[in-house]
Amino acid sequence: MQLQTSGGWHRDAIAVAVVVLSFFLLAGQVELFEQVLAFTRMHERWQLDEVPLSLVCLSLGLVWFSWRRVHEGRQVLAARIAAEQQAQKLLTDNRELAQALIRVQDTERRALARELHDEFGQHCTAIRADARYIGRATADAAMQDSAARIDQSAERLHLLVRQMLDRLRPPDLDSLGLEAAVQALCERWETQTGIGCAFVPRGVADLGSGSGSRLPDDVAVTVYRLVQEALTNVARHAGATHVQITLTPSPVAHAVRLRIVDDGCGLNDAGTLSDASRRGGHGLIGMRERVAALGGTLALRPAEGGGLLIEADLPWREAQT
Repeated sequence: MQLQTSGGWHRDAIAVAVVVLSFFLLAGQVELFEQVLAFTRMHERWQLDEVPLSLVCLSLGLVWFSWRRVHEGRQVLAARIAAEQQAQKLLTDNRELAQALIRVQDTERRALARELHDEFGQHCTAIRADARYIGRATADAAMQDSAARIDQSAERLHLLVRQMLDRLRPPDLDSLGLEAAVQALCERWETQTGIGCAFVPRGVADLGSGSGSRLPDDVAVTVYRLVQEALTNVARHAGATHVQITLTPSPVAHAVRLRIVDDGCGLNDAGTLSDASRRGGHGLIGMRERVAALGGTLALRPAEGGGLLIEADLPWREAQT
């Protein structure tokens, strides 16, 4: 930017020099100053003979004024560049901090899910076993009814814990890996909603967060959560009949590309989400935050033939370390 500014000033200086030299040569040919001097002497009472020197002083003042403005402009430009660099550094730091926070959050969720599964699940199973034993061991109808209610309450509590475990940490990621976990998610969602859902991983082998995986855990969790949130939005707002999900290597080195396409209502005429989708915008905000924390990109575009295309490029450079 400074080089371009310097080049511009050089061109302007050359242009001014050419104009001044041309004027000097022309004035020398027509004796311009002598003519002006003769004219001013004819009107001495108006002090016109002082005008040329005053114009010279005015020119010098304008040169000084221009130099001051240029100097101040360069200072402002330097301060703006420094502010943009500082903002970019802060943005990078915030992105790294968000990524670290998501990793810590996922680690804590995994630990909490493991504790809930191991401890709470076992206790619920023990309560149900004791309740059934009491129901079989007594002939009292009231005791049998109480034991049955305890058994039902423990079963509902166990189901609630399993739902909480799925929200804290997708259990299929650790047991099945990313590809099988997303496939299982699509099958469950298809059964629940009646909307067709196809998952097609292309050219990416052995994806997942289990043993032998190539993707780091935070990328695998992000892919799973993006698919989960997108399917939730489709079921609530899109009015679609089919969804296709593809996971492929991204054109960007060491990254994967997730594409989710539905044939629903898509974007409105203004190129934005529908009113119903905007009311559920917290999920979209969470998707953007997860993608941004990884240094990736998230784009929403109209799909060919109608519907919505969600495309996310997620870097996975850390998998190479």
